[in-house]
Amino acid sequence: MRGHPTHPRVNEMDMKTIFQPKWWLIGVGTIFTIMGLWTYANGEGSAEAAWGADYTDYDVFYERAWAANILMIAIICLVSGQFIEGRSQAILAMTIAGVNILSFALVYLAGSDLDYGYLEPAAAAPGMIAAAGLLLSGYLHLEEE
Repeated sequence: MRGHPTHPRVNEMDMKTIFQPKWWLIGVGTIFTIMGLWTYANGEGSAEAAWGADYTDYDVFYERAWAANILMIAIICLVSGQFIEGRSQAILAMTIAGVNILSFALVYLAGSDLDYGYLEPAAAAPGMIAAAGLLLSGYLHLEEE
């Protein structure tokens, strides 16, 4: 097989199959819904994980308010995955992911010197990986009708 590598390679079609905006929107929406509801219901535990054992009622409020914002993103993802198609869905996937990445960057800049637990790389990585996958899914399907 001249010109073909001996190892499997992911081609563009495979990438487009893996990164379908519909399923990335539904997946991210589902994960964000679960995490948002968990964080809201477990406000004290979330505040302790974020701020340490000496958290305050204000810290609990902050964590629950942040969870409410995550739930908004989750619902928009779920609705976009279910009821929008084609280029519009790709644009929404990219927009949701981009805004999520921007939001994280701004929060990180604002709180990087506060020892906020959820800004640690291990805590932030899953959300950023999900956002990157969502962004890529939209980009790969941008030319669809």
